[in-house]
Amino acid sequence: MSVLSTLNQVLGLGKVGDNSHPIHPSTVHFPIAFLSLAYGLDTLHGLTTHYDLSMLRAVAPHLGDISKVAYFSNLLGIVTAIPSALTGFSELYAMISSKGIWQKIKKESTGETVYAGMNPTVRLGVAHGLLNDVALLASVYNWYTRRNVPGYQPSGMNVILSALMLPSLMFSAYLGGAMVYKYGVGVMRMGEAARIKEDMGRDEIKRSEGQTQILERKGQ
Repeated sequence: MSVLSTLNQVLGLGKVGDNSHPIHPSTVHFPIAFLSLAYGLDTLHGLTTHYDLSMLRAVAPHLGDISKVAYFSNLLGIVTAIPSALTGFSELYAMISSKGIWQKIKKESTGETVYAGMNPTVRLGVAHGLLNDVALLASVYNWYTRRNVPGYQPSGMNVILSALMLPSLMFSAYLGGAMVYKYGVGVMRMGEAARIKEDMGRDEIKRSEGQTQILERKGQ
């Protein structure tokens, strides 16, 4: 095994000997928190600046502080997103290598194809990763364009990007949770739990109408 492969196994996937605990879930909380705060404060800044709403008048005197907190929170979000992105890519690559990109599901009794398309888990993983990458690029843009602005005041484009990225980041986080809680990605990876999961995988997909189906995969 090469040095790069070993580093990927240990630092990317959290696999050391028989132990296999994914690192990616432990790296996502900081970028989500920092970037959500930055996006929310930028959006608040834009609303306060462009709309005379009574509920926001108390915010106006603090716009300078809000801009600074948003800027530095965005910067911290970028820094903490790097290990999250790297470990996420390692997990996605391992998932594609293991499961394949495309799958075909047939009824065991008749051989009828009931599903042929992209593996649902991989599809979720790709969407999750792309949304996070877009958020990271938008955050880098916001940092770069504001780094020399007095008081780190956001421009109209900064506000628009932040307002768009906030719900996008929340949806991406939801997709990440769905991968774990709906499809079991990253769980039961070591010890007795891994053996149980392997046994369950032998009749991996049993879906509609109580029909036992078999799974074929393409792209491996």
